[in-house]
Amino acid sequence: MKNQTCSRAGWRAVAVAVVALLAAHSALALQAIPATDKIKLDGKLDEADWQRAPVSANFIENMPREKQPARDRTEVRMLYDHDALYVGIRAYDPDPSHIYAPFVRRDKVFGNQDNLIVWIDPTGARKFAQFFRVNPRGVLADGIWNEDNTEEDFSPDFDFEAVPARLADGWSAEFRIPWASLRLPHPAPEKLTFIVFRNQPRDTRIRTTNVPLGRDPSCFLCVAEELTGLASLPKASGLTVTPYAAVNSSQSKVGDTTTRETKFSAGADIKWRPSPEWVIDATLRPDFSQLELDTPQLKGNTRFALSVQEKRPFFLEGSDLYSQPFGLIYTRSITDPLWGARATYRSESADAAVLTVKDRGGGFVILPGTYYSDAREQGASQATLARVRVPYGAGGGTGSVGALFSDRTYDDGRSNRTAAVDGQYKPNDDSRLRAQFSASQTDDRVLGSKGDGHAAFVDALYDNGVYHGWLGLSKVSPKFRSDNSITTQNGYEWAKFEAWRCSKHEAFFNNVCAGAFGGETRASSGAALSRWITPQLYMNGARNSEWSLQPRWFNYSRVTEGGQWHHVPTLYARAEGNPGQRLHYAFVEVEAGRSVDVATDTLARLLYTGLNFNTRPHERVELEWKASDFRLNDLDRGSWRLHERVLQLVGVGYITAQDTLRLIAQHTLSKRNPAMYSFTVTPRSQTQAISLVYSHKRGLGREFNLGVTQSNQRATGSASHIATEVFAKLSWAVNL
Repeated sequence: MKNQTCSRAGWRAVAVAVVALLAAHSALALQAIPATDKIKLDGKLDEADWQRAPVSANFIENMPREKQPARDRTEVRMLYDHDALYVGIRAYDPDPSHIYAPFVRRDKVFGNQDNLIVWIDPTGARKFAQFFRVNPRGVLADGIWNEDNTEEDFSPDFDFEAVPARLADGWSAEFRIPWASLRLPHPAPEKLTFIVFRNQPRDTRIRTTNVPLGRDPSCFLCVAEELTGLASLPKASGLTVTPYAAVNSSQSKVGDTTTRETKFSAGADIKWRPSPEWVIDATLRPDFSQLELDTPQLKGNTRFALSVQEKRPFFLEGSDLYSQPFGLIYTRSITDPLWGARATYRSESADAAVLTVKDRGGGFVILPGTYYSDAREQGASQATLARVRVPYGAGGGTGSVGALFSDRTYDDGRSNRTAAVDGQYKPNDDSRLRAQFSASQTDDRVLGSKGDGHAAFVDALYDNGVYHGWLGLSKVSPKFRSDNSITTQNGYEWAKFEAWRCSKHEAFFNNVCAGAFGGETRASSGAALSRWITPQLYMNGARNSEWSLQPRWFNYSRVTEGGQWHHVPTLYARAEGNPGQRLHYAFVEVEAGRSVDVATDTLARLLYTGLNFNTRPHERVELEWKASDFRLNDLDRGSWRLHERVLQLVGVGYITAQDTLRLIAQHTLSKRNPAMYSFTVTPRSQTQAISLVYSHKRGLGREFNLGVTQSNQRATGSASHIATEVFAKLSWAVNL
């Protein structure tokens, strides 16, 4: 009884401390002060200005222990001058030998490394933030945060500097963020808001912040700390021109026919900020040919088109505005731009973006359907997008309303237009409501058809860190189509749900969530397309690990119109984490059970395995291995029907902070057993590709690339296609 009394007293003391800490946070604001002398970026924070700057040091742990006082002290100070905002962070550590600081590529600074992150909401609307990261090795990462969908996007790059310093009792870093890189309105708000993250990967990942955040908060910027003291900030403006010159020498061999071509090209990107609210971007003859190869995907048993990540720089400014509950913008549908222009507006009262691009085509137009998507050649066109989003507050909550217009007009007279209105409302930190209504108008002279369509979406979310519940409804008419997106299916309606409860533990598994998700999809005709109820056990553990087990016993599916209603039970398991410094990251997923061979609408035995490992044989060498294997075997005879395999190796050698050597090698294989089909199939097709690129980067927009790429495509009954390309590209940014 005495021990129990002491335990209760101890818990009361902890509770009082936490309440006091949270109350202190609700009242605190950090004051930035003007720098009186030049700040040398060496990470040491030893200038007199840093010593006199106010300190924010009441950090709170949100992983693995939610909203508990931080174990190790972290201090934040801020200075500013006419050109930039300076952020100084001091991260104390009782054992600095455990600080993990690997060489990684830009934008690869994740939770498996020690790092510091600064999030800044430049407009004060708490809907959008820019984030800036650095690890103790000095590798940078940056991007944008979208509060509406609570997602990070590492695609945009901003002009900023951050320099770390290793110290006897931890490490520190100095950030220099030019005002020109922050999307500040004019006049600048009297108070900015910010959040600072500190990440420590030890036996378990420790994450602390300067504000009280839960482990997986549904509201992020709503608790950001205020930054005061800013005065007489400059009116941000400027012009940056980034010309490029490239030479490509290629050889292509199809069967016994060989063609050779050497091509010189030049173009430019232009970024103009006529006022703090507006950013104008233009591009002329952009060269996107030497981007990283996309990760190959399994697609032999897929009925709908697949998406790939946008990596092209021109399309990334304001990309968070494209996000909607029912996505209607997919910029990768613009396949070969000749020129493009975009205007982006940000202020406390509204965000907007307008984009128009002349697309030379060469890709495919997705033709959505209820049971599968089709495609045809795209052709040249003008693609135009316009988006506006307005934040608001009501009843103690926050939200936003938005509108979208999308147009694709082809040179041969065809056209497709979509329009949408959407909104979301967060009555409190734990709840969210969203809705969207869309309409389309299509004039397709190739298909000889015209048609109008519509789509509707609504959902509700509740998540307080312990209880999670989500319900969503959607309906898409048979003639709805959006050529500027990746709308792959129409003529259906669905209802889906998620529900689970999480418990926190001081053990290997520090977060355990048990629950279920499910739903039903029906065609517009009323026929059931799919139905599922899946129990789930999800766990977070030591070494930044995540574990998931899903017995998908109650899964049913129909893949063709008038086809069979199949029971397709499977067992799915996934695990990932950071085992150690040599095996930097490990991911394994397995699914086994029954599936449908969509080519014949036949039940088959399924076995799928996915692997992803990041290894570090040397501190300057990073090897990322990916493999996926998909097999369908006949249910009755046991013979194999379909086998697909994808292998990819990405190797990076870090020569210096500016010089890297990158190798990408990938292999895909698809086989079908002709004996299992009553129609002609391709027994075997495969591709191999290898790319070796040397990169020298002096800064944002200033780089030189030299490389060689070779690919080989072969399929039974077709001539092989071998292509080799040697290229060099130089780009340099000039600030005017």
